[in-house]
Amino acid sequence: MPLSDQLSLLEKQVNDYLFLFPGEKEHLSHLKRQITIQDNLRTRKNFNGHLTASAYVLKGEELLMIHNINLNKWLAPGGHWEEGDNELWNTAKRELREETGVIECDFVERHKKHQMIPIDIDTHPIPDNPKKQEPSHFHHDFRYVFSLDHQQEIALQLEEVSQGERKKLSELTGDVGFERVKAKILKYILTV
Repeated sequence: MPLSDQLSLLEKQVNDYLFLFPGEKEHLSHLKRQITIQDNLRTRKNFNGHLTASAYVLKGEELLMIHNINLNKWLAPGGHWEEGDNELWNTAKRELREETGVIECDFVERHKKHQMIPIDIDTHPIPDNPKKQEPSHFHHDFRYVFSLDHQQEIALQLEEVSQGERKKLSELTGDVGFERVKAKILKYILTV
């Protein structure tokens, strides 16, 4: 698919997201600007900013979190868009499988009711990584929520992940991005 068509689909998804969450327009201005100038957001070599997706796996009021080795912090499973993913929700699902081994989970109903619009889109800075020879840059992270109804064995991708744990939503504090996702999960998913 030509870049212009990819960007048109991405622009529609971002506009649909902003229809649901109009208060976040300013927060997504960097992403919108890159779409407007036809910047290739699908290549991780675009250090102005590129696309990633995360999988927030919900079981009751707990989320499956991983400890990322490179960033030395707890995150939801996720990573870069790759050829073959087509849509960003496929990126989230693939990264979940790769980083944790979890395969038997499904998107929450809210995504299905809203044409797979993410629960959150977050633009955030990534520090430089000398090992990968990457300068500091931005990730535009499309965040999806999955439900997990039963226990599954976790098989961590040890090259990137040092630990995996279920954490109570109440424990996820201090990070603006997590706080926003947590608030949306509590408001739009757990109260339904």
